[in-house]
Amino acid sequence: MKIHLHRSFMIRKEMSLGGGAIFYHPYATVLNAESIGKNFSCAHCTTLGYGKGGIPVIGDNVILGASVTIIGHVHVGNNVTVGAGAVVVKDVPDNCVVAGNPAKVIHFL
Repeated sequence: MKIHLHRSFMIRKEMSLGGGAIFYHPYATVLNAESIGKNFSCAHCTTLGYGKGGIPVIGDNVILGASVTIIGHVHVGNNVTVGAGAVVVKDVPDNCVVAGNPAKVIHFL
């Protein structure tokens, strides 16, 4: 079940969302995750959604660029930056930057 905050911005009602979230230009954004940790930020056209047996779990201090898609029962670790346009379909470790389609680690912090 989803709750509509605006017709182009949806957050799953049952989702746990940590404090300090920032939504930059949240046009065409769907946040359908199991949980999102604290200090999360995302830009427009972000999609977190169902696929391959579940929905994503997002850690603390995660930054998502514009047009990021994270699909399935994927765990995104803490202190992660996901580059614009990335498609994440596999788990992402802590302390890194990922980008591309499919997303790959391009830098460890």
